[in-house]
Amino acid sequence: MTKLLYGLAVVPFFASVAMAQPVGSGTAAYQPVQLSEKQMDQVTAGFKLSEIDVSNTSWTRVLAYQTNNNITCGSCYLLINNFALSVGSKFGPTPP
Repeated sequence: MTKLLYGLAVVPFFASVAMAQPVGSGTAAYQPVQLSEKQMDQVTAGFKLSEIDVSNTSWTRVLAYQTNNNITCGSCYLLINNFALSVGSKFGPTPP
């Protein structure tokens, strides 16, 4: 209960820091930089996923926002290759 009360007591301080202006400026806060279309195509917000799941009966690989996002598998029963997401899955415990 005391942790909750301490947490609630700190909330106003966080709000004042979030609204702070740059030091020594009499104007509004800095404006964000506009990105070009080519730069926006490369933005992933720090999110990348590469996962391989191996079980006794199947093998699955998932890639999201990787540099090389293509999965090559001739024997996969599920194969989806896309710019943002690639999924490949096959029967058997060994990857291709």
